[in-house]
Amino acid sequence: MNYFTTVKALSERMKFAQRDWFYDFRELGEQISESECLKVANSQAEAYSKITKHWDSERNSEWICRHYLSAKMIMSATLNINTMLYAHAKNIRLTTPYLTYYALLSLLRGIVYTLPSIGWDNGKMITLTHSKIIQFSFEFIGKFNKDVAKNLKDTVIKAKANRELISYKSPTSGDRIIDNDSDIITIATLFSELIQFNSEIMEASIAKNSQNKSVDFLHRYIKQINSLNLGGNIHQDKEDSYRLGYLQRKHPSPPNVQHIMTEGHTEDFFGAWYPEDDSDEKDFFNPDKDWQIIFDIP
Repeated sequence: MNYFTTVKALSERMKFAQRDWFYDFRELGEQISESECLKVANSQAEAYSKITKHWDSERNSEWICRHYLSAKMIMSATLNINTMLYAHAKNIRLTTPYLTYYALLSLLRGIVYTLPSIGWDNGKMITLTHSKIIQFSFEFIGKFNKDVAKNLKDTVIKAKANRELISYKSPTSGDRIIDNDSDIITIATLFSELIQFNSEIMEASIAKNSQNKSVDFLHRYIKQINSLNLGGNIHQDKEDSYRLGYLQRKHPSPPNVQHIMTEGHTEDFFGAWYPEDDSDEKDFFNPDKDWQIIFDIP
């Protein structure tokens, strides 16, 4: 028994939208009705089945990468939000527009990674533009409720504009001309749950349709996400290589997004931002606080 099978075996199941879920949603059912979630769950299950009925090592490898990246987007958004709250408390308000926008963008990117309609394209999906991420994610959210999607999209566009205002105009009035009336934590929680929502439906579809086919997690997919060429500079992450290698050895099939978050990975992810010099610890931003502010990160 490995971590993934153990956590699945010990997890309670919750009833929601006529399905059993591993995750206990906080905002789904509040901002989006259960009947709307049922409608989209059925639609997503049908879309995923067109993939999982033809399951092979290529599809298996791709979707492990998609869920792994989606999990990291939730962790990244959590780090951004907690950094933003700390910076605001310390009057480092210049950073607030950046951290707010990139927290939301990370989660929208995570949603896009889970959409069966958007191609992986040999990992090029990772570098989709901001405009495409916003377009694709809100086309999906609109399937639940068009009015909710419009209001949420307006909030994201406003956050993007606030970031650009500070970057491009450097207003003499500072952030006093920025409207900060949106509940970013609630919105980020909803976006995180939409990622989990899709990943659980995909996981169930794999279990139903793959018929226990023998598949592998192909190494070239690991290379597509642990090595990134940005502006001619190659960035490699040994920690990602290790985590993906563990998946390859222990559970070469895509778990849902919460279950792909091992405790060791989350500790290392947030711990990487812990200060190297703790001589004045009381004033440090502690990245190990409030991991679960928007999502139940283990």
